[in-house]
Amino acid sequence: MPHADLGDVKIYYEEAGKGSLAFVFCHGGGVQGGSSFVEEFPFWQQHFPAPKYSLPLYAGDLARLLDYLRVQKAVVLGVSWGGVVVQQFALDYLDRCAAIVTDSSSSEVNLAASENWYQRGEVARLGARARLGEFRPAFAGHTTSAQELLDSDSIVAPEHVDSFVALSRTTAGLREHPLTPRLKHITCPALIIGGGKDAMAGAAGSVIMARNIPNARLHIIQDAGHGVYRQARDEFRKLVLEFCREHRII
Repeated sequence: MPHADLGDVKIYYEEAGKGSLAFVFCHGGGVQGGSSFVEEFPFWQQHFPAPKYSLPLYAGDLARLLDYLRVQKAVVLGVSWGGVVVQQFALDYLDRCAAIVTDSSSSEVNLAASENWYQRGEVARLGARARLGEFRPAFAGHTTSAQELLDSDSIVAPEHVDSFVALSRTTAGLREHPLTPRLKHITCPALIIGGGKDAMAGAAGSVIMARNIPNARLHIIQDAGHGVYRQARDEFRKLVLEFCREHRII
């Protein structure tokens, strides 16, 4: 498996195609060491031939990875947690964004979601020893709670625990340190996609982002859940390509 050794961190990546414009995919928090999006590479390359941790560090590591791969500018897509990283990346490295696309993401969380995300990190860190009492859902209808993670006996691979804990705590921190007030500074084209049946993140986060990013376009796919790129693949592909063509990116 290819890894970029940046000295203080090693980043796993997949690469396909070649050309002057890159299309970068930042996966969500449930993906470890691989992604179902890798299956999408043959389609997308036709159209784009080319221990303490913090959100700015995630964005900085993405910039360093692009440097490592000699990518100057890219259309950057982030799903769920990856969408949070993409927002921070656009804030810190706007000149490297031809456009951004977020799928099933948010720029802030409420109290219940914040507590839930912190607890998810603790479940991953403590494993079977995790006994955190009552786990509250992020909102009515929320189905991916820390309790369910514990009950399912889902195990985060040892080599990914630190990263999962970091992203869980960073997501929890979006309550006290939301990205929303800063989104006005993201001036590149932005396509915000959400699923109307998203039981993990909800569609409201996408609406908030689209209202605060100046050059944003919002699409809510009513029948899709979390991860529209998987659940409504054809429609997702069409939206992204039409958006990029409209802005003369491809």
